[in-house]
Order: sequence, then C-alpha cells, then structure tokens
Amino acid sequence: MKKLIGVLVVIAVLSLVSAAAYIYFSSKSAVDSLIESAQPFANVNYQRFSNPMDGSISIHGVTIGDDYGSSVDVGSIELKMDSVLDYINFEKKITSGEILPKLQLQINHLYADLDFIKKIQGSSDRSAFETINAYIDALGCGDVKTIGTEQLSDLGYSGLDSSVNLNFEYNKSLATVTMEFDYIMHGMSSFLVKTSIPYIYTAQDFADLNNKVGNLVFELQDLGYNESIIEHCSLESELERDVYIEQHLQQLKNYLTKANIQLSDDLYAAYRAYFVDKATLTFTSQPDSAVNLQYINLYKTEDWPAVLGLSIAVNDDPVNDVTFSWNKDTVIKNLMNAREGVELAKIDDDEARDPQTRSKQVLRNKTHFEIPVSDLDKYIKSNVKLETKLGKTYTGYIKGVTRSQVIVVIRLKGGKAEIPVGTNKIAKAFIYQ
Repeated sequence: MKKLIGVLVVIAVLSLVSAAAYIYFSSKSAVDSLIESAQPFANVNYQRFSNPMDGSISIHGVTIGDDYGSSVDVGSIELKMDSVLDYINFEKKITSGEILPKLQLQINHLYADLDFIKKIQGSSDRSAFETINAYIDALGCGDVKTIGTEQLSDLGYSGLDSSVNLNFEYNKSLATVTMEFDYIMHGMSSFLVKTSIPYIYTAQDFADLNNKVGNLVFELQDLGYNESIIEHCSLESELERDVYIEQHLQQLKNYLTKANIQLSDDLYAAYRAYFVDKATLTFTSQPDSAVNLQYINLYKTEDWPAVLGLSIAVNDDPVNDVTFSWNKDTVIKNLMNAREGVELAKIDDDEARDPQTRSKQVLRNKTHFEIPVSDLDKYIKSNVKLETKLGKTYTGYIKGVTRSQVIVVIRLKGGKAEIPVGTNKIAKAFIYQ
C-alpha cells in the first residue's frame, strides 16, 4: 500500500511539473508569436521572460526599434489573467473571439528621448486639437506662441517616460464589461478613464456602434508639467510668478470667449486649481440610463450635463456650477481662428519684474573618468553618463545594477524617471565626481 501511495504521489508531482512546464512554454510561445507578428512594423527584443504561475507573465528589458537605429526602451510589460489555466490554448481563445473574464496589462516606464519624439512627430502633421492645446499652454508666455513637444527641452525634459495600466473585467452573468485605463507621463501628468459597457455577449459586440455606456469617469492630474510651464513662462514674460498666472488665466478667458465658448466661473476656478495647485479634476458621468455617446451630438452642448448626468470635482470637492455652451459644429474652426488677433489683457507691472531671479543658471564643472562597464556595480548611487552603441546617452545616477542591466535614475523637471539600460548595449560609462 505504501509503495502504491508513493507511486501515486510521484505521478501527481510529475503531472503538476508537466502542466507547469506546458503553461510556461505555451505562454512564452504566445508572447514570442505576438512579437514575431509585429516584426514587419518594429524590431522588438526582450532580455527576460517571467511566469511565476500566479496568473501573470512578464517580459523585462524590452527594446522596440525601427530599421534606422531609433528605439524606445521599456522597463517591463506585464500581463495578468484570472487564472494560470487561462494561458492554456491562449492564442486559440483570442483568435476565436472568446472574452476572457479578467485581464490586467501594465507597460512600465516606456522611455523615448526627444530626438526619437521629434523624428516621429516630424512624419505627421499636428492635429487641430494639438495645435489648440499648444497655443493655450503658451498664453501669457512672453514671445512664446506655442508650447508642445518641440518645447519640452525648454521646460527641462530630456524625454518622455510613460506607463500604462489597463484593467479589464467581464461579468458573464450580467453581460457587462468594466474597464479602467490609466496613462501616466512621469514628471508631467496622468489621466485615468473608467467605464462600464452593458449588453456584451460576444467579442463582436465590442465593435457595435450602438454600444451604450453605463457610467464614465475621467480623472486628470498634473505631475509637474504645469509647474514647468509656470517657471518657464514667468521667465519668458519677465513677470513674477503670481502675475504671470493671472495674465495666463485672463488671456485664456479672452481666447475662449472670442471662440464663442462660455464656461461658468466655477469651471474657470477648477482650471486654476488644476493649473496652479496640482488639483485632481474628476469628471463623472452617471446618467439615469445607459447613453449611446454616438448620439450625444443630437443635443445642444448646454444640455450635455443633464443628459450625461455630469458632475465635476476638484480634489473630491464638487463644482457647483458645471454649465457650459459652444457651437459644436464650428467650435474647432472658431478656436483655430481665434488664435490670431485676439485682444489679450496685458499686465504691465514694473514692480513685479525681478531680473535678479532670471539670471542664467551656472552649471558646475565636474571631473569625470571612464570606467569599464563591468565595474558599474561598484558605483551605485554615483553620478553617471552612459553612452550606448546606438549613440544614445543617459545621464543620472545609478540606482542598481544586475547581471543584465543598469537602473539609471534621470532627473526630470518635476520628478525623476528610472531607466533600465542593458549592459550589453553600453559602449562607454563615465563616473562624475
């Protein structure tokens, strides 16, 4: 009997090991297959695959490049499902249109330097929304007429460090999908979208234009970008900080008014809190019944708050008056036209000018010496400059070193970014003292 039990235990263990191995290799195969399908559009490589058998898989040290030597680095990409068993026949489930009960996707610290961003943007025209937003950001900024990605270096940024979190859940008994999308630009800003979509029975239902939204939450938070604009534009306009802020807000109101956009005083106050005080703005739509957003244009804009069940909060404090109005058919044209010849309020306050605070910063000269890449682990917490074989440069301090990568903390205006750099990609390393 003991011998039989022993044999059964061995068989059970071998079965579990075989199942774990199957899940590991099948999930890795699915990842490699997806990467291979992307090869015609981009070169994707990763340093390490991980499957801890808890329903999650991840790849680390990801590089996404093109055929011209440009690339972006990603710290890690993580996928988590409801159960480790969901990875069995994963590709077949996706291609067959099966709706998974739960899925979480995280893209952590996707970093692109400014040269790469300029190259990407140079291949496409700026949209009307981007043009209007860049104009609004530059209101009151002295001779600066636009603030967009081209001006990021003037604001103290060396690149964009972004992370994405996506949470998806499907309740089959209620035929309802809930989704949460969080996009973070570290040291700049973040926005979060939450929604629920009822009447989802098959994967094809996602493409139905008649889908209705049960509720919608949009959350916007500044993480340092607005402060960078305030610092930069107070210098450019040669005005004290508070005076520049008031000029910016007044010019914004004049600009929107000329474009026939009416906002309540409470909405302007909410924007001020967001722009100046890093307040979190939360827009919530909770209509009495699910709304098909495709038909929202059938209503006048002044009726949208009632139709959508709209509420707005500033740091959880409700905005009392959320009324607004504009001509939805001509608003973009009006905003584009209102950029030129707007009669803007100017503040001439000589006493507010402080030239002494606007002197150029003097950079301290630091001695530096080159070290072997293999010795980087001896200089943790030291200032470093890494030059890669593709000509990219990372300047910051070393947070940690593993066998395959160096974690460099880059100082950005309004925050910091942790960038993983593969040791096999480093051509030269310099330590600053």
